[in-house]
Amino acid sequence: MKQVLSVFLSFFIVFTLNAQVQKTNLRGKILDSDNHILPGASVIIVGTNSGVNANEAGEYLFDYLPAGKITVQASFVGFKTKTVDFEIQPGQNDLNFTFDKEEIKLEAVTVTSQNREQQIIDVPITMKVIDARFMEDNNITQLDQLSEFVPGLQIRMQGADRPSFVIRGLTSDEVSPTAQPRVSVFYNNVPISRTSGAAVELFDMQQIDVLKGPQGTLFGRSAQIGAIHYISKKPTNDFGGFVTAGVGNFNQRELNGAINIPIVKNKLLVRAAGDYDYHDGYIRNTFGGNLNGKNTIAGRFSASYLPSVKDKIDLVVNYQKDDDQGLGFMSMSYPNTEGSKNPFDYVASLEQGKNLGVQRDIFDATLSAKHYVNENNYWTSISSYRKIGAYSRWDGDGTAAAAIDMSEDDGARQFYQEIRYNYSIKNKLNGSIGGSYWNEKASQNYWFSPNDQNMVHLFLNTDYLVTPDGQPYPMTSLPPDPQLGPLGGAPLGTNHQEENNSNAINQALEGFADASYQLTDRLGFTGGVRIISEWFNLTSSAQMTGGDPSTLGFLSGNYPNLFFKISNEKEITESSLAFTWRGGLKYAFNENSSLFAGYSKGRRPKVLQFTSAGEEQILAAETVNSFDLGFKIAVNQRMWFDFGAFYHDYLNFQTSAWVADPSTGEFNYLVKDGGKASAYGAEANFRYAVLKGLQFFGNYAYIHARFADNDVDGVKQEYANNRFRLIPDHSFAFGLNARGEIAKDIYLFGIPSYSYKTRIFFEDANTPGLEQAAYGLLNFRGGIELADQKITLAFWGNNLLNEEYIVSAGNTGSLFGDPTQIPGAPRMFGTTINWKF
Repeated sequence: MKQVLSVFLSFFIVFTLNAQVQKTNLRGKILDSDNHILPGASVIIVGTNSGVNANEAGEYLFDYLPAGKITVQASFVGFKTKTVDFEIQPGQNDLNFTFDKEEIKLEAVTVTSQNREQQIIDVPITMKVIDARFMEDNNITQLDQLSEFVPGLQIRMQGADRPSFVIRGLTSDEVSPTAQPRVSVFYNNVPISRTSGAAVELFDMQQIDVLKGPQGTLFGRSAQIGAIHYISKKPTNDFGGFVTAGVGNFNQRELNGAINIPIVKNKLLVRAAGDYDYHDGYIRNTFGGNLNGKNTIAGRFSASYLPSVKDKIDLVVNYQKDDDQGLGFMSMSYPNTEGSKNPFDYVASLEQGKNLGVQRDIFDATLSAKHYVNENNYWTSISSYRKIGAYSRWDGDGTAAAAIDMSEDDGARQFYQEIRYNYSIKNKLNGSIGGSYWNEKASQNYWFSPNDQNMVHLFLNTDYLVTPDGQPYPMTSLPPDPQLGPLGGAPLGTNHQEENNSNAINQALEGFADASYQLTDRLGFTGGVRIISEWFNLTSSAQMTGGDPSTLGFLSGNYPNLFFKISNEKEITESSLAFTWRGGLKYAFNENSSLFAGYSKGRRPKVLQFTSAGEEQILAAETVNSFDLGFKIAVNQRMWFDFGAFYHDYLNFQTSAWVADPSTGEFNYLVKDGGKASAYGAEANFRYAVLKGLQFFGNYAYIHARFADNDVDGVKQEYANNRFRLIPDHSFAFGLNARGEIAKDIYLFGIPSYSYKTRIFFEDANTPGLEQAAYGLLNFRGGIELADQKITLAFWGNNLLNEEYIVSAGNTGSLFGDPTQIPGAPRMFGTTINWKF
């Protein structure tokens, strides 16, 4: 590792020396007609392979220029390209660009996916950006709503602490505190790296970037198959803000807003934002309360300090608290106390009543600093601390019987430090180089309290867990069955409690470099590498914590416990050195269209875990070889279209499965080595501004993700030709945004959208019945806008056709032949009023 660090240090010195601005140069700023800066705008010298992108301040720089005439071109999607003939004089030359106002155009989008400001057409990656305007127009307040507008992305929200992010068929989840996600979730350039903290409130966001395919060189070791980047709004020089209030059915209440204050203009800027979001659960629990509700409060404080023209310091502090009602797991085999097994009655009978719930606290603080050597070369430091606490209690059998009463208590403390240097060498080689350190202390505690008199029905498959009217049917003792030997007739208890406690320390030291080199005026090469040194330590123990020993523990082999075999603390320690890379070519037909092709290697680290019987398991690192081909085009600044095709080849595919094996005492949700697998498909997006005030949008994805028939040794695999879970073969969404003036400064608007997906399985085992057939959702937002007063009154509705669908099936109960399910939300509607100032 010392050799690696010395190599990167040498590069730093070389790049810093090259950053010295030459005496003859051209610099300037890129603005729109309202004098707003346009970071990421592309600036090239026509007829050469010299080109740069405007930085965060909208500034660009060309150095190493000979005196004489040149032609400079500036472009940005959504604006007409500007071309200027310019005479370079010895010394410094200045040339600013101001784009003309376009009445009918697409919204401009800046991305930082390659660690520098660019426009999306310049990035040779299949990606989608959902900006603040689109989120507001389409009433996107939750992550699962957002995923409907991103082809190849599915997000399942099974509680605030257990989101499942699925990109191109690969699901990111974790069943061990050392397990690392496959989809890297970033928040303001900082990795979250823990699923329990990855679902955040989408208030006062600037945009959300979704990148497909392995992004390890850019977004770190957890970005095995993609990355999701939340970017919140930063303070600006303008005083302003907004307030939004709303109500709806299911007792919905929302209140959010933000205020931006330039304390000292161009020197000290602050922004504060907050959010409150509540609604009752849409599932009624006959034992009291509701299920699948929401109760969240969140706040954010941001500050920017500019001590000089070359320095900028940003601070962002976030806090979020969730206190949600419990999850509505319903048995697929047994009725509720009203005698119904129909999940779309939205009635559950879960005996713990209001004891069920999901609580979560998230705090994070990020300090970023930039020092500009010049417009194209600068240092960046990112320091972050994050604390996550999550607790959930659920009814695993989904009935009125006290068979499977469980809870999970997770915690994590994370520290992240990154130092990066962005460079431009002779206006042709643009990139970044740097290193990072990540440290996490994580804990995961499972608590289980079965009532043996109810649980026995699941062990012996009596089919009498509850009566036909949903009432518990306790069995006070084991039946006098000779097959049970001396256990026949043994009494069964009603109170038993046990726990499994896991703790982990996870660390990673990484070095990375990524760059784009313009080979000709149209052809460019992009490549990157990342070297990762990681270390994991996992401890685990199990104990009985209360009540009486479980008689059923004799049957599971874990007596006096039922699930978790009692053990003293055990430990696993693993370390590794890994290497990932990417490379590709991009051909620009002109400033508004490009074709790209690339290869990248993704990797998920080894998984360390203990079984419920206390056995140590280490799974080999999962790897993927990825091939991407894409095309992007903007036509007349009014139409956008992008298309991407991909092929992913997996080795040591890590699949999650419920394992129930009385012969070994194993009853747990574990990661298994699924062997070989592959995925291929295509994705497309389009936007079209037809007229002023009328825009169409849509997307489509086809994803064929399957397990291979045979493993690397030619042996038929357990899941041969099975589909990956949680991903449809086909999905699409489309909508329109219409806005028209009905009186002076009074506008009427309407934004309908429809999303559709084909059948999905909820488990990689593709168990019949644990699936959801094809379905579609119709949503709408519309209202009236008073432009002069900056007031908008809107009405919205989700699932307007009241489609019946399932968001989860299988779960803990499937261990014992009692799978449970959760129905998706029925029709929901409401109204909001928004005031901008």
